[in-house]
Amino acid sequence: MKRGVLILGHGSRRQAANEGLKRLAMMVQASLSMQAVPTYFQFSRPSLDDGVASYVNDGIKEIIIVPTLLFPGIHLKEDIPEALEKLKQQYGSEVRFHLTPAIGPDPRLAEIIMERVQSAVESSPQNDSEAASYSTICNPDEITRLSRTRIEDALGENFFRERFPGPAGEVVRRVVHATGSPDVARLMRFHPQAVDSGLAALKKGAQLFTDVRMVKVGINRAALRELGGKTVCLIHHPKVREEAEATGLTRAIVAVRACSESLPGNIVVVGNAPTALEEVINLVEQGIRPALIIGTPVGFVGAAESKARLLGQEVPFITMIGPQGGSSVAVSVVNALLALARGDAGL
Repeated sequence: MKRGVLILGHGSRRQAANEGLKRLAMMVQASLSMQAVPTYFQFSRPSLDDGVASYVNDGIKEIIIVPTLLFPGIHLKEDIPEALEKLKQQYGSEVRFHLTPAIGPDPRLAEIIMERVQSAVESSPQNDSEAASYSTICNPDEITRLSRTRIEDALGENFFRERFPGPAGEVVRRVVHATGSPDVARLMRFHPQAVDSGLAALKKGAQLFTDVRMVKVGINRAALRELGGKTVCLIHHPKVREEAEATGLTRAIVAVRACSESLPGNIVVVGNAPTALEEVINLVEQGIRPALIIGTPVGFVGAAESKARLLGQEVPFITMIGPQGGSSVAVSVVNALLALARGDAGL
C-alpha cells in the first residue's frame, strides 16, 4: 500500500508565516522514501481535507499525519481528532490514517533552544571591551582567549576544576576547540599518568607513530622538531601494502607490526583505524610498553570496542569513549601536549 505524509501546521492569515512549513515538508521528503506535503488546520490552504483528497486521488491509501504543534493543546486533544474522524467516515476502510503525537519536550528541541540562547548571548556583549573583541577577531591571541572563554562558559566553571584539572584540562580544551563541540569533553578519558608520561617522552625527543597520514600532517612539526622528535607513518609503505594484500589484514595492522620494535618509550597516535589500536593493545599485552597511547579512532565498527579495551590497560593512554573521535581529535591531543611540553597553554 502506497504511503504519504501530511505535515500539519496550524496555519496563519499571513502567507509569509506559512512558508516555513513548506520548507520543512521539503526537508522531510528529502529524507524519506515517500511524499511529504504541507497542510494547514486553519487560515490557509491546502487544508487537511485537501491534502487527504489529493493523496487519495493519486492512489495513496495510507496517510501519516504529523502535527507540528509542540504540545497537546485543544487542537490535538479535540479539534484534529474530530476532523480525522470525519475523514475516516468519508473514506471508510479504503484509507488508513495514522496521527502522530505532538512534538513535546524532545531533547533535540532543547538542543535547538540552547543553540539559540548561546547565539543570543554571543551577539549581546556585556560591555564595550567585549564588543570590541567580537568585532575584531584578527589577533590570534584574542581568538584564543575568546575560544577558551566560550568553551569554559559552555561547560560550566566547575567542569575543568572537578573533571580535568591542570594539564589534562588543557588537552580537553584543545579537543573541544578542534571539534567545535563542548559535548566531546565528557567523552574524554585519561590514564592517571598519561599527561606526565607523554610530556616526559616529548621532552626527550620521542618518536610519534601515527596510523594515518592525516594525523601525521596535522601535528605541529616545528614544535616537535624543536623538542627533537619526529613522526613516523608506515601506512603507505610499499612493503606494508604488499604484506596486507598477501595476508588479507588491514594495512593499519601491518603498519603497527612493522614498527613494533620502536614503540617502547615512544608515543603511538591512532586517530582513524580501530584495527591499528587493537594491534597496539595486542603488543602491549605481549609486553611492549609505549610511553603513551593516544587512541581516538572513529567509526561504528570496532572504534568504541577498541577504546573500551584501551581503558583496561595499565599503559598510559588518552582516549575518547564511544564511536566518536577521528584524526582531528588525535592531532589536537598531540598539539596540546606539544604546547605544554614547551611551556605554553594547551590552547
